[in-house]
Amino acid sequence: MADSTRTVPHSRPSSSSMDDIPVEELIRITREFTRRITNQDRQRLAMDLRESGHQKTIQLTAPITLQQFFAGEIDLDNELFRRFANAPLLSHIRFYPEPGETIHRQTSAVISSQDDSAVLTADVHLSTSPDVTMEFTFTLYSALALRFRLSSVGMVDRRRWLDLMRRQNGIAFLWTRERWEQPYLIFVVREHFARLYAFSPQGFEAAARLTPDAIQGLLDWLEDLWFP
Repeated sequence: MADSTRTVPHSRPSSSSMDDIPVEELIRITREFTRRITNQDRQRLAMDLRESGHQKTIQLTAPITLQQFFAGEIDLDNELFRRFANAPLLSHIRFYPEPGETIHRQTSAVISSQDDSAVLTADVHLSTSPDVTMEFTFTLYSALALRFRLSSVGMVDRRRWLDLMRRQNGIAFLWTRERWEQPYLIFVVREHFARLYAFSPQGFEAAARLTPDAIQGLLDWLEDLWFP
């Protein structure tokens, strides 16, 4: 008689069983789950770098934070959160042109805080090339702006990034074939909330937090543009 026993994938406890778990144990389980997801993301990113040939240059040209992350020396989520603990929360999203209107050359998503003091603008330049060019601009109090231009983001990188961003938890990089040698973005998703960190080779950095509705709206908009 065949063995009918199946291996059940490890998952987080159900909400009903979690009610009976002490707070300290619940925190430990959550941290372990997050650590496992982060390790999986690091291994996947290391494989991507091997395929692109960048693994050989990590210790020579990559920012020290990325060197430490890929070596398993730091928790990237904790490190970035420590640097940008008070990043503004962005919750309102709108699009230009508005959905249904004709797009000419460029289309934008604008995500802002409740008082509009902090704004993130994502501009997508339209072209016939299979690669796309994007700009992410962080604006503070309508007075200071930092712009990060991602030129020639490949189709494979865009598709993988969108899929990874649909997860409830995880870390996803949005970058070009030049990786850290050009501006790039790191997204940390926790319970569908997202923290966005932008970096440039010139040393400029910026960060923001996005609500689940804001990040969902951004992802749906980009997917419609990239894969109509």
